[in-house]
Amino acid sequence: MKAMTIGFLVASAIGASANAQDVKLRYTEWLPPTYFANENGLYPYFEDIARVTEGRVVVEKSAAPLGPPPRNYQLVLDGIADMAWGLHGYTPGTFPLSEMVELPFYSTNAEANSVAYWKVFEEYLEPAGMHPGVVTLTVHTQPPGQIFNKLRPIKAPGDFTGLKIRSTNAGVAASLQALGATPIGLPVTEMRDALEKGIVDGVSLTDEALFNFRIEDFVKYETIVPGGLYNASMFLVVNPATWARISPEDQAAIMEISGEALARRLGRMWQDEQDAGFELAKNAGIEMSEASGALLDHIRGKLAFQEAAWIEKAAAAGLDAEAVLSAYREASGAVE
Repeated sequence: MKAMTIGFLVASAIGASANAQDVKLRYTEWLPPTYFANENGLYPYFEDIARVTEGRVVVEKSAAPLGPPPRNYQLVLDGIADMAWGLHGYTPGTFPLSEMVELPFYSTNAEANSVAYWKVFEEYLEPAGMHPGVVTLTVHTQPPGQIFNKLRPIKAPGDFTGLKIRSTNAGVAASLQALGATPIGLPVTEMRDALEKGIVDGVSLTDEALFNFRIEDFVKYETIVPGGLYNASMFLVVNPATWARISPEDQAAIMEISGEALARRLGRMWQDEQDAGFELAKNAGIEMSEASGALLDHIRGKLAFQEAAWIEKAAAAGLDAEAVLSAYREASGAVE
Protein backbone atom coordinates (compact mmCIF):
# COMPACT_ATOMS: atom_id res chain seq x y z
CA MET A 1 0.00 0.00 0.00
CA LYS A 2 2.82 2.37 0.89
CA ALA A 3 4.56 1.60 -2.42
CA MET A 4 1.31 2.29 -4.27
CA THR A 5 0.92 5.61 -2.45
CA ILE A 6 4.47 6.65 -3.27
CA GLY A 7 3.92 5.61 -6.88
CA PHE A 8 0.70 7.61 -7.02
CA LEU A 9 2.41 10.68 -5.59
CA VAL A 10 5.26 10.39 -8.08
CA ALA A 11 2.82 10.02 -10.97
CA SER A 12 0.82 12.99 -9.71
CA ALA A 13 3.95 15.08 -9.44
CA ILE A 14 4.94 14.17 -12.99
CA GLY A 15 1.45 15.04 -14.22
CA ALA A 16 1.48 18.37 -12.40
CA SER A 17 4.92 19.11 -13.82
CA ALA A 18 3.65 18.36 -17.34
CA ASN A 19 0.69 20.65 -16.84
CA ALA A 20 2.92 23.41 -15.54
CA GLN A 21 5.29 23.31 -18.50
CA ASP A 22 5.87 26.43 -20.54
CA VAL A 23 3.82 26.45 -23.73
CA LYS A 24 4.52 28.34 -26.92
CA LEU A 25 1.56 28.97 -29.19
CA ARG A 26 2.63 29.15 -32.84
CA TYR A 27 0.49 31.88 -34.37
CA THR A 28 0.20 31.99 -38.15
CA GLU A 29 0.78 35.62 -39.11
CA TRP A 30 -0.74 36.59 -42.46
CA LEU A 31 -1.08 40.38 -42.27
CA PRO A 32 1.65 43.03 -41.97
CA PRO A 33 2.79 43.61 -38.37
CA THR A 34 1.86 47.28 -38.75
CA TYR A 35 -1.77 46.53 -39.64
CA PHE A 36 -3.94 48.16 -36.98
CA ALA A 37 -5.66 44.92 -35.95
CA ASN A 38 -2.22 43.55 -35.09
CA GLU A 39 -0.69 46.64 -33.51
CA ASN A 40 -3.75 47.73 -31.52
CA GLY A 41 -5.58 44.48 -30.96
CA LEU A 42 -3.98 41.07 -31.32
CA TYR A 43 -0.40 41.87 -30.32
CA PRO A 44 -1.38 43.56 -27.03
CA TYR A 45 -3.65 40.59 -26.32
CA PHE A 46 -0.73 38.20 -26.92
CA GLU A 47 1.31 40.22 -24.45
CA ASP A 48 -1.53 39.94 -21.94
CA ILE A 49 -1.53 36.15 -22.31
CA ALA A 50 2.12 36.13 -21.22
CA ARG A 51 1.32 38.55 -18.41
CA VAL A 52 -1.64 36.68 -16.89
CA THR A 53 0.22 33.35 -17.08
CA GLU A 54 3.43 34.88 -15.69
CA GLY A 55 5.30 33.90 -18.83
CA ARG A 56 4.27 30.26 -18.83
CA VAL A 57 2.27 30.69 -22.05
CA VAL A 58 3.59 32.85 -24.86
CA VAL A 59 2.43 33.46 -28.41
CA GLU A 60 5.14 33.11 -31.04
CA LYS A 61 4.26 34.82 -34.34
CA SER A 62 5.37 33.13 -37.54
CA ALA A 63 7.72 35.03 -39.84
CA ALA A 64 5.45 34.15 -42.77
CA PRO A 65 1.98 32.61 -43.07
CA LEU A 66 1.95 28.89 -42.29
CA GLY A 67 -0.59 28.51 -45.08
CA PRO A 68 -2.94 30.63 -47.21
CA PRO A 69 -5.39 32.77 -45.13
CA PRO A 70 -8.48 30.77 -46.23
CA ARG A 71 -6.90 27.75 -44.49
CA ASN A 72 -6.31 29.46 -41.14
CA TYR A 73 -8.96 27.45 -39.30
CA GLN A 74 -7.80 24.22 -40.94
CA LEU A 75 -4.17 24.97 -40.02
CA VAL A 76 -5.18 24.95 -36.36
CA LEU A 77 -7.38 21.89 -36.80
CA ASP A 78 -4.45 20.00 -38.37
CA GLY A 79 -1.93 21.21 -35.76
CA ILE A 80 0.21 23.05 -38.32
CA ALA A 81 -0.50 26.23 -36.35
CA ASP A 82 -1.43 26.40 -32.67
CA MET A 83 -3.39 29.62 -33.02
CA ALA A 84 -5.00 31.51 -35.89
CA TRP A 85 -7.16 34.57 -36.48
CA GLY A 86 -9.23 34.68 -39.62
CA LEU A 87 -12.48 35.27 -41.46
CA HIS A 88 -15.18 32.64 -41.78
CA GLY A 89 -16.18 34.16 -45.12
CA TYR A 90 -12.88 33.10 -46.71
CA THR A 91 -14.28 29.56 -46.93
CA PRO A 92 -17.85 29.99 -48.24
CA GLY A 93 -20.32 27.39 -47.01
CA THR A 94 -18.00 25.93 -44.36
CA PHE A 95 -19.44 27.90 -41.43
CA PRO A 96 -23.08 28.60 -42.37
CA LEU A 97 -24.05 29.64 -38.84
CA SER A 98 -21.44 32.42 -38.88
CA GLU A 99 -23.35 34.03 -41.75
CA MET A 100 -25.80 35.43 -39.21
CA VAL A 101 -23.52 38.37 -38.49
CA GLU A 102 -22.94 38.96 -42.21
CA LEU A 103 -26.63 39.68 -42.81
CA PRO A 104 -27.58 43.14 -44.09
CA PHE A 105 -29.31 45.62 -41.75
CA TYR A 106 -28.14 43.91 -38.51
CA SER A 107 -25.05 45.99 -37.71
CA THR A 108 -24.83 48.88 -35.26
CA ASN A 109 -21.15 49.23 -34.45
CA ALA A 110 -18.28 46.81 -34.14
CA GLU A 111 -18.15 46.76 -30.34
CA ALA A 112 -21.87 46.15 -29.79
CA ASN A 113 -22.06 43.56 -32.56
CA SER A 114 -18.93 41.74 -31.41
CA VAL A 115 -20.17 41.41 -27.82
CA ALA A 116 -23.59 40.28 -29.06
CA TYR A 117 -21.92 37.79 -31.40
CA TRP A 118 -19.89 36.19 -28.62
CA LYS A 119 -22.97 35.85 -26.39
CA VAL A 120 -25.00 34.21 -29.15
CA PHE A 121 -22.04 32.03 -30.18
CA GLU A 122 -21.56 30.79 -26.63
CA GLU A 123 -25.26 30.14 -26.00
CA TYR A 124 -26.45 28.87 -29.37
CA LEU A 125 -23.92 28.52 -32.17
CA GLU A 126 -21.07 26.66 -30.50
CA PRO A 127 -23.39 24.05 -28.96
CA ALA A 128 -24.84 23.58 -32.47
CA GLY A 129 -21.37 22.60 -33.73
CA MET A 130 -20.19 25.78 -35.42
CA HIS A 131 -16.52 25.38 -34.41
CA PRO A 132 -15.65 21.68 -34.39
CA GLY A 133 -12.22 20.47 -33.34
CA VAL A 134 -10.83 23.70 -31.89
CA VAL A 135 -10.85 25.80 -28.74
CA THR A 136 -12.46 29.17 -29.47
CA LEU A 137 -10.91 32.19 -27.78
CA THR A 138 -13.38 34.62 -29.33
CA VAL A 139 -15.49 35.57 -32.31
CA HIS A 140 -16.10 39.15 -33.38
CA THR A 141 -17.17 41.43 -36.21
CA GLN A 142 -16.01 44.57 -37.99
CA PRO A 143 -18.01 47.81 -38.41
CA PRO A 144 -20.93 47.76 -40.89
CA GLY A 145 -19.74 47.40 -44.48
CA GLN A 146 -20.96 49.67 -47.27
CA ILE A 147 -20.53 50.21 -51.03
CA PHE A 148 -17.94 52.55 -52.55
CA ASN A 149 -17.52 53.28 -56.24
CA LYS A 150 -15.75 55.68 -58.58
CA LEU A 151 -18.42 56.16 -61.28
CA ARG A 152 -21.63 57.60 -59.79
CA PRO A 153 -23.63 58.18 -56.63
CA ILE A 154 -26.33 55.59 -56.02
CA LYS A 155 -29.57 57.54 -55.67
CA ALA A 156 -32.08 55.19 -57.32
CA PRO A 157 -32.45 51.41 -57.73
CA GLY A 158 -31.19 51.50 -61.32
CA ASP A 159 -27.89 53.08 -60.29
CA PHE A 160 -26.58 49.69 -59.17
CA THR A 161 -26.95 48.27 -62.66
CA GLY A 162 -23.68 47.52 -64.41
CA LEU A 163 -21.38 48.46 -61.53
CA LYS A 164 -18.53 45.98 -61.06
CA ILE A 165 -18.02 45.75 -57.31
CA ARG A 166 -15.39 43.78 -55.41
CA SER A 167 -17.33 41.52 -53.03
CA THR A 168 -16.16 40.68 -49.52
CA ASN A 169 -17.77 37.27 -49.18
CA ALA A 170 -20.39 35.00 -50.76
CA GLY A 171 -23.24 36.83 -49.00
CA VAL A 172 -22.11 40.19 -50.33
CA ALA A 173 -21.75 38.72 -53.81
CA ALA A 174 -25.34 37.45 -53.67
CA SER A 175 -26.58 40.84 -52.44
CA LEU A 176 -24.75 42.77 -55.14
CA GLN A 177 -26.10 40.48 -57.82
CA ALA A 178 -29.65 40.86 -56.48
CA LEU A 179 -29.27 44.64 -56.66
CA GLY A 180 -28.11 44.53 -60.27
CA ALA A 181 -24.37 45.03 -59.78
CA THR A 182 -21.70 42.57 -60.91
CA PRO A 183 -19.82 41.06 -57.95
CA ILE A 184 -16.13 40.25 -58.41
CA GLY A 185 -14.34 38.27 -55.72
CA LEU A 186 -10.90 39.64 -54.87
CA PRO A 187 -8.64 39.53 -51.80
CA VAL A 188 -8.24 42.89 -50.08
CA THR A 189 -4.60 42.93 -51.17
CA GLU A 190 -5.66 43.12 -54.84
CA MET A 191 -8.26 45.91 -54.53
CA ARG A 192 -5.98 48.81 -55.37
CA ASP A 193 -4.66 47.23 -58.55
CA ALA A 194 -8.17 46.19 -59.64
CA LEU A 195 -9.53 49.71 -59.15
CA GLU A 196 -6.58 51.30 -60.93
CA LYS A 197 -6.92 48.98 -63.94
CA GLY A 198 -10.71 49.24 -64.12
CA ILE A 199 -11.25 45.57 -63.29
CA VAL A 200 -13.73 46.82 -60.69
CA ASP A 201 -15.63 50.10 -60.39
CA GLY A 202 -15.91 49.91 -56.64
CA VAL A 203 -15.64 47.84 -53.49
CA SER A 204 -17.68 46.60 -50.54
CA LEU A 205 -15.72 47.92 -47.58
CA THR A 206 -15.51 50.08 -44.46
CA ASP A 207 -14.19 53.65 -44.38
CA GLU A 208 -11.13 52.71 -42.34
CA ALA A 209 -10.15 50.10 -44.93
CA LEU A 210 -10.00 52.77 -47.65
CA PHE A 211 -6.98 54.20 -45.88
CA ASN A 212 -5.51 51.03 -44.38
CA PHE A 213 -5.34 49.54 -47.88
CA ARG A 214 -4.60 52.89 -49.57
CA ILE A 215 -7.44 53.01 -52.08
CA GLU A 216 -9.03 56.29 -51.02
CA ASP A 217 -7.89 57.97 -54.25
CA PHE A 218 -9.72 55.40 -56.37
CA VAL A 219 -13.29 55.88 -55.09
CA LYS A 220 -15.54 58.95 -55.13
CA TYR A 221 -18.90 57.83 -53.73
CA GLU A 222 -20.07 55.96 -50.64
CA THR A 223 -23.58 54.51 -50.33
CA ILE A 224 -24.53 54.07 -46.67
CA VAL A 225 -27.13 51.39 -45.96
CA PRO A 226 -28.62 51.76 -42.45
CA GLY A 227 -27.58 48.70 -40.46
CA GLY A 228 -24.91 47.95 -43.05
CA LEU A 229 -25.01 46.21 -46.40
CA TYR A 230 -23.02 43.42 -44.75
CA ASN A 231 -20.57 42.58 -42.00
CA ALA A 232 -17.75 40.08 -41.57
CA SER A 233 -17.35 37.26 -39.09
CA MET A 234 -13.95 36.63 -37.51
CA PHE A 235 -12.52 33.99 -35.18
CA LEU A 236 -9.51 33.38 -32.95
CA VAL A 237 -8.97 29.68 -32.28
CA VAL A 238 -6.41 27.35 -30.67
CA ASN A 239 -5.51 23.73 -31.34
CA PRO A 240 -7.07 21.58 -28.56
CA ALA A 241 -4.01 19.36 -28.09
CA THR A 242 -1.86 22.41 -27.51
CA TRP A 243 -4.49 23.91 -25.23
CA ALA A 244 -4.48 20.71 -23.16
CA ARG A 245 -0.78 21.25 -22.42
CA ILE A 246 -1.65 24.48 -20.62
CA SER A 247 -2.45 24.11 -16.91
CA PRO A 248 -6.11 24.56 -15.89
CA GLU A 249 -5.14 27.65 -13.90
CA ASP A 250 -3.47 29.26 -16.91
CA GLN A 251 -6.34 28.23 -19.18
CA ALA A 252 -8.71 30.01 -16.82
CA ALA A 253 -6.48 33.10 -16.74
CA ILE A 254 -6.40 33.22 -20.55
CA MET A 255 -10.16 32.78 -20.86
CA GLU A 256 -10.66 35.60 -18.38
CA ILE A 257 -9.19 38.01 -20.97
CA SER A 258 -10.75 36.21 -23.93
CA GLY A 259 -14.37 35.48 -24.87
CA GLU A 260 -16.61 38.51 -24.34
CA ALA A 261 -13.74 40.65 -23.01
CA LEU A 262 -11.67 40.07 -26.16
CA ALA A 263 -14.69 40.48 -28.46
CA ARG A 264 -15.37 43.85 -26.83
CA ARG A 265 -11.71 44.84 -27.05
CA LEU A 266 -11.34 43.96 -30.73
CA GLY A 267 -14.72 45.45 -31.61
CA ARG A 268 -13.95 48.74 -29.88
CA MET A 269 -10.54 48.87 -31.57
CA TRP A 270 -12.14 48.38 -34.98
CA GLN A 271 -14.91 50.89 -34.33
CA ASP A 272 -12.38 53.53 -33.22
CA GLU A 273 -10.49 52.92 -36.46
CA GLN A 274 -13.72 53.18 -38.46
CA ASP A 275 -14.80 56.43 -36.75
CA ALA A 276 -11.45 57.98 -37.63
CA GLY A 277 -11.68 56.58 -41.16
CA PHE A 278 -15.16 58.05 -41.64
CA GLU A 279 -13.84 61.53 -40.85
CA LEU A 280 -10.85 60.98 -43.14
CA ALA A 281 -13.22 59.93 -45.94
CA LYS A 282 -15.30 63.07 -45.54
CA ASN A 283 -12.18 65.24 -45.50
CA ALA A 284 -10.92 63.43 -48.62
CA GLY A 285 -14.01 64.61 -50.48
CA ILE A 286 -15.76 61.26 -50.82
CA GLU A 287 -19.43 61.99 -51.48
CA MET A 288 -21.59 60.15 -48.96
CA SER A 289 -25.29 59.43 -49.35
CA GLU A 290 -27.51 57.39 -47.03
CA ALA A 291 -30.07 55.13 -48.66
CA SER A 292 -33.61 56.14 -47.70
CA GLY A 293 -37.15 56.17 -49.05
CA ALA A 294 -37.76 54.23 -52.24
CA LEU A 295 -34.09 53.27 -52.57
CA LEU A 296 -33.94 51.76 -49.09
CA ASP A 297 -37.25 49.96 -49.62
CA HIS A 298 -35.83 48.54 -52.85
CA ILE A 299 -32.66 47.35 -51.12
CA ARG A 300 -34.59 45.78 -48.25
CA GLY A 301 -36.93 44.00 -50.62
CA LYS A 302 -34.16 42.66 -52.83
CA LEU A 303 -32.09 41.43 -49.91
CA ALA A 304 -34.83 39.86 -47.79
CA PHE A 305 -33.76 36.46 -49.13
CA GLN A 306 -30.52 36.64 -47.15
CA GLU A 307 -32.23 36.38 -43.77
CA ALA A 308 -34.64 33.72 -45.03
CA ALA A 309 -31.71 31.64 -46.33
CA TRP A 310 -29.88 31.85 -43.00
CA ILE A 311 -33.01 30.83 -41.08
CA GLU A 312 -33.14 27.66 -43.18
CA LYS A 313 -29.49 26.87 -42.45
CA ALA A 314 -29.93 27.48 -38.72
CA ALA A 315 -33.05 25.30 -38.62
CA ALA A 316 -31.12 22.52 -40.37
CA ALA A 317 -28.56 22.73 -37.52
CA GLY A 318 -31.37 22.23 -35.00
CA LEU A 319 -31.60 25.84 -33.88
CA ASP A 320 -34.64 28.02 -33.24
CA ALA A 321 -33.42 30.54 -35.81
CA GLU A 322 -35.92 33.24 -34.89
CA ALA A 323 -34.85 33.05 -31.24
CA VAL A 324 -31.17 33.29 -32.20
CA LEU A 325 -31.74 36.30 -34.46
CA SER A 326 -33.87 37.96 -31.80
CA ALA A 327 -31.16 37.42 -29.19
CA TYR A 328 -28.52 38.84 -31.51
CA ARG A 329 -30.67 41.82 -32.45
CA GLU A 330 -31.51 42.58 -28.82
CA ALA A 331 -27.91 42.25 -27.59
CA SER A 332 -26.49 44.47 -30.33
CA GLY A 333 -29.30 46.99 -30.69
CA ALA A 334 -29.41 46.21 -34.42
CA VAL A 335 -31.71 48.02 -36.81
CA GLU A 336 -34.82 46.03 -37.63
